[in-house]
Amino acid sequence: MASVVLLVITALVLRPRISRRMTDCLAAGGGAAVGVGGLLLLNGDVSAASWVAAPLVLGLLSTLHIRVLFSGSGPFRT
Repeated sequence: MASVVLLVITALVLRPRISRRMTDCLAAGGGAAVGVGGLLLLNGDVSAASWVAAPLVLGLLSTLHIRVLFSGSGPFRT
């Protein structure tokens, strides 16, 4: 829950006020924490590859998601 709050605060409040690199780091950390939290709910039936892949993929995708969703006047904005 705290990692989702971190992502929302990063995307909506902090993103315009801090550097892009710091925004990416906070988003990646929040996404990785969401991945770890999801794996903790599975009660030990998780392979080692999942412990590596889930935080990496969710960290990368959360950063990409914030960049695309909150981009300036790019082609995806209407």
